[in-house]
Amino acid sequence: MSGLARSYEKAVKKELGAHAAWLPVTNTLKVGDFGYFEGGVFRSVGNLRDKYSDIVLNIAPGPATKLKFTTEGTRVSKIGVGGKTTDSFAALGDMEASLKYEFSNENSMVLQVDQVEVEQLQNIDEVAMALAAKSDWRKKYKIVSATYTGQNCLIICARESDSDFTITASANILSEIEGGKAGGDFTTNSSKASTYDSIGESGVIAIRLFKLNLFNKTKLLGDDQLTKDDIEIIKDFNSDAEGVIEDDF
Repeated sequence: MSGLARSYEKAVKKELGAHAAWLPVTNTLKVGDFGYFEGGVFRSVGNLRDKYSDIVLNIAPGPATKLKFTTEGTRVSKIGVGGKTTDSFAALGDMEASLKYEFSNENSMVLQVDQVEVEQLQNIDEVAMALAAKSDWRKKYKIVSATYTGQNCLIICARESDSDFTITASANILSEIEGGKAGGDFTTNSSKASTYDSIGESGVIAIRLFKLNLFNKTKLLGDDQLTKDDIEIIKDFNSDAEGVIEDDF
């Protein structure tokens, strides 16, 4: 797992109690996808609806949430008229201004999403039992039980230390972006090429997973809504936990 992906995993785990969907926003993950971890990143190889048409996936929306996280060593500056810093964009109206992020540490990031929508599998136990009856099901596969979709995300990931990233737009647009509602016309500039950003785009930023163990007992990889006796819930998982996000194959 790359250092940047690992840092994103830790941030998402801390804020949402879920696994990272890497790359954020640009991936195509959905509930019912199954696959394995490669390089510490979940790779989907198919969806249960396509592989087993007889298995019913009961998917429903969950409660919406927010995401706001900035790594240690990150400095945020608001720059207004004449390149002077300001405490607020509010008084600048539609004047051009800049929002500058300076990252002193490697693998740093800013994650801000005002609206995170959740879709989750309601019948995990039924799906697990149906999979256990399939002779061709591979026990190493993990299944996506929930997706977290960020709307109009502000995500900046800087691989190298001593780098900066600047967003330039009218002050009122920057005020919205700063609050996690990214959108409007803006330009960006990064001091280093190894920076990933998603500003104003929507997509999956995190996932929850479950799998069957060798005894056909369900493992939920992270907190979940089920607490049945025949389901094992791993609550204390992290990016170094054996069997959670290490390579499977």
